[in-house]
Amino acid sequence: MSKKKETRNPRESKVKVEIKEAIEEAKSTFASTTTLIISALTLVAGLAWNDVAKALFSQLKEKLSGWGETIGLLLYAIIVTIIAVVIVHRLRKIQKAVGGKSIKKASKKI
Repeated sequence: MSKKKETRNPRESKVKVEIKEAIEEAKSTFASTTTLIISALTLVAGLAWNDVAKALFSQLKEKLSGWGETIGLLLYAIIVTIIAVVIVHRLRKIQKAVGGKSIKKASKKI
């Protein structure tokens, strides 16, 4: 019985390790980027709703007169929120498919 011994080039295995590390780093970078984008979209939606709340309270002061601007702000906030939710949902799907951990999640383990 003769065993076939695979001869591996040490450089080849080192390159494979470096490629794996580069892929993991790219996954982490993507995960961190999506986390930042989600945070930014959440902030934009929150600011839109803040404008709506301000307008509604100012309308109460004026005893329900001049609702045009408030309705516009309300529609704006609803549209921005829907867009943000759709984008966040898709980014999370992509992030889950790609894998990797964001910097925020990785730092909790340290």
